[in-house]
Amino acid sequence: MSNGYTTLLARCESVVADPMAYVAEWKKANPGGKAIGFLPTYVPLEPIYGAGGLPVGLWGGDVEISIADAYIQQFTCSLVRSVTEYAFTNAYDGLDAVLFPPVCDSLKLVGSIWSYNLAGKFVVEMANLPERVDSPAAVVYLAAELRRVAEKLTGEPLRDEQFQAGIAAVNRLRQAMNGFCDWRRTRNVAMAEVATILRAGTILHSDEYCSLVAEAISDGQQTVEPLRGVPVVVSGLSCQLPHPGMLRCFDEAGLRIADDDLFLGVRGSAPVSSTGNPYTSIAQAYCRSAPMAIRHAEDSQRHVRMLDQIAQSKAKGVVLMVPKFCEPEWFDLRYLREELQQRNIRHIVIDFEEGLGATGSLQTRLSAFAESIS
Repeated sequence: MSNGYTTLLARCESVVADPMAYVAEWKKANPGGKAIGFLPTYVPLEPIYGAGGLPVGLWGGDVEISIADAYIQQFTCSLVRSVTEYAFTNAYDGLDAVLFPPVCDSLKLVGSIWSYNLAGKFVVEMANLPERVDSPAAVVYLAAELRRVAEKLTGEPLRDEQFQAGIAAVNRLRQAMNGFCDWRRTRNVAMAEVATILRAGTILHSDEYCSLVAEAISDGQQTVEPLRGVPVVVSGLSCQLPHPGMLRCFDEAGLRIADDDLFLGVRGSAPVSSTGNPYTSIAQAYCRSAPMAIRHAEDSQRHVRMLDQIAQSKAKGVVLMVPKFCEPEWFDLRYLREELQQRNIRHIVIDFEEGLGATGSLQTRLSAFAESIS
Protein backbone atom coordinates (compact mmCIF):
# COMPACT_ATOMS: atom_id res chain seq x y z
CA MET A 1 0.00 0.00 0.00
CA SER A 2 0.97 3.64 -0.41
CA ASN A 3 2.71 5.75 2.21
CA GLY A 4 -0.49 7.76 2.65
CA TYR A 5 -2.48 4.63 3.44
CA THR A 6 0.21 3.38 5.82
CA THR A 7 0.12 6.70 7.69
CA LEU A 8 -3.68 6.64 7.86
CA LEU A 9 -3.79 3.08 9.16
CA ALA A 10 -1.08 3.65 11.77
CA ARG A 11 -2.83 6.73 13.15
CA CYS A 12 -6.21 4.98 13.21
CA GLU A 13 -4.80 1.88 14.93
CA SER A 14 -3.23 4.08 17.61
CA VAL A 15 -6.47 5.99 18.26
CA VAL A 16 -8.66 2.88 18.30
CA ALA A 17 -6.28 1.13 20.71
CA ASP A 18 -6.56 3.95 23.27
CA PRO A 19 -9.36 6.42 22.47
CA MET A 20 -9.16 8.20 25.82
CA ALA A 21 -5.47 8.96 25.32
CA TYR A 22 -6.47 10.76 22.13
CA VAL A 23 -9.23 12.59 24.02
CA ALA A 24 -6.63 13.80 26.54
CA GLU A 25 -4.35 14.85 23.67
CA TRP A 26 -7.18 16.78 22.01
CA LYS A 27 -8.26 18.47 25.24
CA LYS A 28 -4.70 19.62 25.89
CA ALA A 29 -4.63 21.23 22.46
CA ASN A 30 -8.15 22.66 22.87
CA PRO A 31 -8.49 24.06 26.42
CA GLY A 32 -12.12 24.28 27.44
CA GLY A 33 -13.28 21.99 24.64
CA LYS A 34 -15.81 19.30 25.59
CA ALA A 35 -15.44 15.64 24.62
CA ILE A 36 -18.87 14.06 24.19
CA GLY A 37 -19.17 10.30 23.88
CA PHE A 38 -21.88 8.73 21.75
CA LEU A 39 -23.16 5.28 20.93
CA PRO A 40 -22.52 4.52 17.26
CA THR A 41 -25.99 3.87 15.87
CA TYR A 42 -26.76 7.54 15.17
CA VAL A 43 -26.64 10.78 17.12
CA PRO A 44 -26.56 14.37 15.81
CA LEU A 45 -22.87 15.26 15.70
CA GLU A 46 -23.36 18.70 14.14
CA PRO A 47 -24.15 20.58 17.40
CA ILE A 48 -21.10 19.01 19.08
CA TYR A 49 -18.73 20.19 16.34
CA GLY A 50 -20.54 23.53 16.16
CA ALA A 51 -19.88 24.13 19.87
CA GLY A 52 -16.19 23.38 19.36
CA GLY A 53 -16.46 19.92 20.92
CA LEU A 54 -15.13 16.49 20.02
CA PRO A 55 -17.58 13.61 19.37
CA VAL A 56 -16.12 10.31 20.61
CA GLY A 57 -17.62 7.02 19.42
CA LEU A 58 -17.95 4.45 22.22
CA TRP A 59 -17.52 1.04 20.63
CA GLY A 60 -16.92 -1.11 23.69
CA GLY A 61 -14.47 -3.96 23.23
CA ASP A 62 -13.06 -7.22 24.50
CA VAL A 63 -13.43 -6.74 28.25
CA GLU A 64 -14.35 -9.16 31.03
CA ILE A 65 -17.85 -8.28 32.22
CA SER A 66 -18.33 -8.16 35.97
CA ILE A 67 -19.70 -4.84 37.26
CA ALA A 68 -22.08 -4.35 34.32
CA ASP A 69 -23.88 -7.59 35.12
CA ALA A 70 -25.08 -6.03 38.37
CA TYR A 71 -26.97 -3.39 36.39
CA ILE A 72 -28.11 -4.97 33.12
CA GLN A 73 -29.28 -8.40 31.96
CA GLN A 74 -26.75 -10.83 30.54
CA PHE A 75 -28.93 -11.24 27.43
CA THR A 76 -28.19 -7.63 26.47
CA CYS A 77 -25.99 -7.14 23.39
CA SER A 78 -22.22 -7.16 23.83
CA LEU A 79 -21.84 -3.52 22.81
CA VAL A 80 -24.10 -2.27 25.58
CA ARG A 81 -22.56 -4.58 28.18
CA SER A 82 -18.96 -3.72 27.33
CA VAL A 83 -19.43 0.07 27.22
CA THR A 84 -21.24 -0.13 30.55
CA GLU A 85 -18.36 -2.11 32.04
CA TYR A 86 -15.92 0.52 30.82
CA ALA A 87 -18.08 3.35 32.19
CA PHE A 88 -18.31 1.82 35.67
CA THR A 89 -14.56 1.11 35.75
CA ASN A 90 -13.70 4.77 35.07
CA ALA A 91 -12.48 4.21 31.50
CA TYR A 92 -14.58 7.12 30.20
CA ASP A 93 -13.79 9.65 32.90
CA GLY A 94 -12.18 11.97 30.33
CA LEU A 95 -15.58 12.61 28.76
CA ASP A 96 -17.75 15.61 29.63
CA ALA A 97 -21.02 14.08 28.43
CA VAL A 98 -22.44 10.98 26.76
CA LEU A 99 -25.24 11.10 24.20
CA PHE A 100 -27.48 8.04 23.76
CA PRO A 101 -29.79 7.25 20.86
CA PRO A 102 -32.57 5.16 22.49
CA VAL A 103 -33.26 3.18 19.32
CA CYS A 104 -33.68 -0.16 21.08
CA ASP A 105 -34.78 -1.37 24.51
CA SER A 106 -31.19 -2.06 25.57
CA LEU A 107 -30.00 1.49 24.89
CA LYS A 108 -33.08 2.97 26.56
CA LEU A 109 -32.36 0.90 29.64
CA VAL A 110 -28.64 1.54 29.85
CA GLY A 111 -29.05 5.27 29.18
CA SER A 112 -31.29 5.51 32.24
CA ILE A 113 -28.84 3.45 34.31
CA TRP A 114 -25.93 5.70 33.34
CA SER A 115 -27.97 8.82 34.03
CA TYR A 116 -28.86 7.63 37.52
CA ASN A 117 -25.51 6.14 38.56
CA LEU A 118 -22.89 8.14 36.66
CA ALA A 119 -24.24 11.68 36.77
CA GLY A 120 -21.30 12.72 38.92
CA LYS A 121 -18.85 11.78 36.14
CA PHE A 122 -20.48 13.33 33.07
CA VAL A 123 -23.78 14.59 31.68
CA VAL A 124 -25.93 11.81 30.21
CA GLU A 125 -28.51 12.78 27.61
CA MET A 126 -30.76 10.95 25.14
CA ALA A 127 -31.60 12.12 21.64
CA ASN A 128 -34.99 10.57 20.96
CA LEU A 129 -35.27 9.57 17.31
CA PRO A 130 -38.41 8.68 15.32
CA GLU A 131 -38.54 5.11 14.01
CA ARG A 132 -40.89 5.99 11.15
CA VAL A 133 -39.16 8.72 9.15
CA ASP A 134 -41.49 9.07 6.17
CA SER A 135 -43.92 11.68 7.51
CA PRO A 136 -43.72 15.47 7.99
CA ALA A 137 -44.40 14.92 11.70
CA ALA A 138 -41.08 13.06 12.03
CA VAL A 139 -39.12 16.09 10.81
CA VAL A 140 -40.99 18.53 13.07
CA TYR A 141 -40.57 16.29 16.11
CA LEU A 142 -36.89 15.57 15.50
CA ALA A 143 -36.00 19.22 14.86
CA ALA A 144 -37.46 20.18 18.25
CA GLU A 145 -35.67 17.27 19.93
CA LEU A 146 -32.34 18.25 18.36
CA ARG A 147 -32.71 21.80 19.66
CA ARG A 148 -33.39 20.52 23.17
CA VAL A 149 -30.40 18.15 23.13
CA ALA A 150 -28.01 20.72 21.64
CA GLU A 151 -28.84 23.31 24.29
CA LYS A 152 -28.55 20.69 27.04
CA LEU A 153 -25.08 19.64 25.88
CA THR A 154 -23.66 23.06 25.09
CA GLY A 155 -25.41 25.04 27.83
CA GLU A 156 -26.60 27.78 25.47
CA PRO A 157 -28.14 28.18 22.00
CA LEU A 158 -25.66 27.92 19.14
CA ARG A 159 -25.12 30.91 16.89
CA ASP A 160 -25.90 30.40 13.20
CA GLU A 161 -22.24 30.54 12.19
CA GLN A 162 -21.38 27.91 14.81
CA PHE A 163 -24.07 25.59 13.55
CA GLN A 164 -23.05 26.03 9.92
CA ALA A 165 -19.45 25.17 10.86
CA GLY A 166 -20.69 22.04 12.62
CA ILE A 167 -22.80 20.99 9.64
CA ALA A 168 -19.83 21.48 7.29
CA ALA A 169 -17.55 19.42 9.56
CA VAL A 170 -19.92 16.46 9.71
CA ASN A 171 -20.68 16.59 5.98
CA ARG A 172 -16.92 16.40 5.34
CA LEU A 173 -16.59 13.51 7.79
CA ARG A 174 -19.31 11.41 6.15
CA GLN A 175 -17.95 12.27 2.71
CA ALA A 176 -14.50 11.08 3.79
CA MET A 177 -15.89 7.84 5.24
CA ASN A 178 -17.96 7.06 2.17
CA GLY A 179 -15.14 8.13 -0.16
CA PHE A 180 -12.80 5.74 1.60
CA CYS A 181 -15.38 2.94 1.32
CA ASP A 182 -15.74 3.58 -2.43
CA TRP A 183 -11.95 3.59 -2.82
CA ARG A 184 -11.33 0.43 -0.82
CA ARG A 185 -13.83 -1.56 -2.92
CA THR A 186 -11.39 -1.30 -5.82
CA ARG A 187 -8.39 -2.39 -3.71
CA ASN A 188 -7.31 -5.51 -1.88
CA VAL A 189 -7.61 -3.92 1.55
CA ALA A 190 -8.11 -6.25 4.51
CA MET A 191 -11.57 -5.81 6.02
CA ALA A 192 -10.14 -5.68 9.53
CA GLU A 193 -8.16 -2.61 8.45
CA VAL A 194 -11.24 -1.04 6.87
CA ALA A 195 -13.14 -1.47 10.14
CA THR A 196 -10.31 0.12 12.11
CA ILE A 197 -10.16 3.14 9.79
CA LEU A 198 -13.93 3.69 9.88
CA ARG A 199 -14.04 3.24 13.63
CA ALA A 200 -11.30 5.85 14.05
CA GLY A 201 -13.46 8.25 12.05
CA THR A 202 -15.83 8.38 15.02
CA ILE A 203 -12.99 9.33 17.40
CA LEU A 204 -10.51 11.53 15.51
CA HIS A 205 -11.51 15.13 14.93
CA SER A 206 -13.11 15.58 11.51
CA ASP A 207 -10.36 17.90 10.25
CA GLU A 208 -7.51 15.46 10.92
CA TYR A 209 -9.43 12.41 9.76
CA CYS A 210 -10.54 13.96 6.46
CA SER A 211 -7.00 15.13 5.74
CA LEU A 212 -5.53 11.66 6.39
CA VAL A 213 -8.15 9.91 4.23
CA ALA A 214 -7.73 12.37 1.35
CA GLU A 215 -3.96 11.88 1.39
CA ALA A 216 -4.28 8.09 1.47
CA ILE A 217 -6.69 8.02 -1.46
CA SER A 218 -4.67 10.50 -3.53
CA ASP A 219 -1.40 8.73 -2.80
CA GLY A 220 -2.81 5.32 -3.65
CA GLN A 221 -4.76 6.06 -6.83
CA GLN A 222 -2.26 4.28 -9.04
CA THR A 223 -1.71 1.17 -6.89
CA VAL A 224 -4.44 -1.02 -8.38
CA GLU A 225 -4.18 -4.82 -8.30
CA PRO A 226 -6.56 -7.49 -9.61
CA LEU A 227 -9.20 -8.07 -6.95
CA ARG A 228 -8.93 -11.33 -5.02
CA GLY A 229 -11.66 -13.48 -3.50
CA VAL A 230 -15.29 -14.34 -4.18
CA PRO A 231 -17.37 -11.13 -3.83
CA VAL A 232 -20.07 -11.04 -1.16
CA VAL A 233 -22.24 -8.39 0.47
CA VAL A 234 -22.22 -8.24 4.28
CA SER A 235 -25.20 -6.80 6.15
CA GLY A 236 -25.98 -6.27 9.83
CA LEU A 237 -22.95 -4.27 10.99
CA SER A 238 -24.54 -0.86 11.25
CA CYS A 239 -23.81 -0.30 14.94
CA GLN A 240 -21.48 -3.08 16.14
CA LEU A 241 -17.96 -4.12 15.29
CA PRO A 242 -16.96 -7.79 15.10
CA HIS A 243 -13.59 -8.81 16.46
CA PRO A 244 -10.83 -8.21 13.86
CA GLY A 245 -10.16 -11.93 13.89
CA MET A 246 -13.68 -12.57 12.58
CA LEU A 247 -13.18 -10.13 9.72
CA ARG A 248 -9.83 -11.70 8.85
CA CYS A 249 -11.67 -15.00 8.41
CA PHE A 250 -13.28 -13.60 5.27
CA ASP A 251 -9.89 -13.05 3.65
CA GLU A 252 -8.62 -16.45 4.78
CA ALA A 253 -11.76 -18.16 3.46
CA GLY A 254 -11.30 -16.59 0.03
CA LEU A 255 -14.21 -14.17 0.38
CA ARG A 256 -14.01 -10.50 -0.59
CA ILE A 257 -16.47 -8.11 1.05
CA ALA A 258 -17.50 -6.20 -2.06
CA ASP A 259 -20.04 -4.04 -0.22
CA ASP A 260 -21.39 -3.72 3.29
CA ASP A 261 -23.31 -1.57 5.76
CA LEU A 262 -20.41 -1.25 8.16
CA PHE A 263 -21.13 1.64 10.57
CA LEU A 264 -24.06 2.73 8.42
CA GLY A 265 -25.55 4.43 11.45
CA VAL A 266 -22.66 6.89 11.43
CA ARG A 267 -21.97 7.31 7.72
CA GLY A 268 -25.38 6.56 6.23
CA SER A 269 -27.06 9.90 6.88
CA ALA A 270 -27.83 12.09 3.89
CA PRO A 271 -25.84 15.34 3.48
CA VAL A 272 -27.22 18.17 5.60
CA SER A 273 -28.22 21.38 3.82
CA SER A 274 -26.25 24.48 4.80
CA THR A 275 -29.26 26.74 4.28
CA GLY A 276 -32.44 27.21 6.24
CA ASN A 277 -33.12 26.27 9.86
CA PRO A 278 -30.20 24.03 10.90
CA TYR A 279 -32.29 21.81 13.20
CA THR A 280 -34.82 21.22 10.42
CA SER A 281 -32.02 20.56 7.92
CA ILE A 282 -30.46 17.89 10.16
CA ALA A 283 -33.87 16.31 10.80
CA GLN A 284 -34.63 16.21 7.05
CA ALA A 285 -31.25 14.60 6.35
CA TYR A 286 -31.86 11.94 8.99
CA CYS A 287 -35.24 11.14 7.51
CA ARG A 288 -33.58 10.66 4.08
CA SER A 289 -30.91 8.35 5.49
CA ALA A 290 -30.14 4.84 4.32
CA PRO A 291 -32.64 2.28 5.70
CA MET A 292 -31.62 0.40 8.84
CA ALA A 293 -33.24 -1.96 11.31
CA ILE A 294 -34.03 0.97 13.59
CA ARG A 295 -35.56 3.38 11.07
CA HIS A 296 -38.26 2.72 8.51
CA ALA A 297 -39.86 4.40 5.51
CA GLU A 298 -42.17 2.96 2.87
CA ASP A 299 -40.14 4.49 0.04
CA SER A 300 -36.77 3.33 1.40
CA GLN A 301 -36.76 -0.41 1.97
CA ARG A 302 -33.74 -2.17 3.41
CA HIS A 303 -33.91 -5.17 1.08
CA VAL A 304 -33.97 -2.85 -1.96
CA ARG A 305 -30.70 -1.28 -0.86
CA MET A 306 -29.22 -4.75 -0.32
CA LEU A 307 -30.29 -5.91 -3.79
CA ASP A 308 -28.73 -2.77 -5.29
CA GLN A 309 -25.49 -3.54 -3.46
CA ILE A 310 -25.50 -7.09 -4.84
CA ALA A 311 -26.16 -5.92 -8.40
CA GLN A 312 -23.62 -3.09 -8.40
CA SER A 313 -20.84 -5.12 -6.76
CA LYS A 314 -21.62 -8.29 -8.74
CA ALA A 315 -21.64 -10.20 -5.46
CA LYS A 316 -22.28 -13.93 -5.58
CA GLY A 317 -23.78 -14.20 -2.11
CA VAL A 318 -24.70 -12.43 1.12
CA VAL A 319 -23.37 -12.87 4.65
CA LEU A 320 -25.88 -11.69 7.25
CA MET A 321 -23.84 -10.88 10.37
CA VAL A 322 -26.29 -10.38 13.22
CA PRO A 323 -25.18 -9.28 16.71
CA LYS A 324 -26.39 -11.61 19.45
CA PHE A 325 -29.37 -10.25 21.39
CA CYS A 326 -29.92 -7.40 18.88
CA GLU A 327 -33.70 -7.44 18.59
CA PRO A 328 -34.02 -4.94 15.70
CA GLU A 329 -31.58 -6.92 13.52
CA TRP A 330 -33.18 -10.27 14.39
CA PHE A 331 -36.62 -8.86 13.56
CA ASP A 332 -35.32 -7.79 10.13
CA LEU A 333 -33.49 -11.05 9.51
CA ARG A 334 -36.53 -13.15 8.62
CA TYR A 335 -37.80 -10.65 6.08
CA LEU A 336 -34.35 -10.18 4.51
CA ARG A 337 -33.87 -13.93 4.19
CA GLU A 338 -37.27 -14.29 2.53
CA GLU A 339 -36.33 -11.63 -0.03
CA LEU A 340 -33.03 -13.39 -0.77
CA GLN A 341 -34.67 -16.82 -0.99
CA GLN A 342 -37.30 -15.56 -3.46
CA ARG A 343 -34.46 -14.47 -5.77
CA ASN A 344 -32.35 -17.61 -5.22
CA ILE A 345 -29.49 -15.56 -3.79
CA ARG A 346 -27.19 -17.69 -1.67
CA HIS A 347 -26.67 -16.45 1.87
CA ILE A 348 -25.43 -17.46 5.29
CA VAL A 349 -26.28 -16.16 8.79
CA ILE A 350 -23.56 -15.57 11.39
CA ASP A 351 -24.32 -14.31 14.88
CA PHE A 352 -21.50 -12.68 16.81
CA GLU A 353 -20.49 -10.77 19.90
CA GLU A 354 -18.34 -7.67 19.72
CA GLY A 355 -15.28 -8.91 21.61
CA LEU A 356 -15.44 -12.56 20.56
CA GLY A 357 -12.58 -13.61 18.32
CA ALA A 358 -12.64 -15.97 15.39
CA THR A 359 -13.23 -19.68 15.86
CA GLY A 360 -12.37 -22.73 13.78
CA SER A 361 -16.05 -23.38 13.13
CA LEU A 362 -16.51 -19.88 11.71
CA GLN A 363 -13.53 -20.34 9.39
CA THR A 364 -14.96 -23.67 8.24
CA ARG A 365 -18.41 -22.21 7.59
CA LEU A 366 -17.08 -19.27 5.62
CA SER A 367 -14.74 -21.48 3.59
CA ALA A 368 -17.61 -23.83 2.75
CA PHE A 369 -19.81 -20.89 1.76
CA ALA A 370 -17.05 -19.48 -0.45
CA GLU A 371 -16.70 -22.84 -2.20
CA SER A 372 -20.47 -23.19 -2.67
CA ILE A 373 -20.85 -19.83 -4.44
CA SER A 374 -17.56 -19.57 -6.34
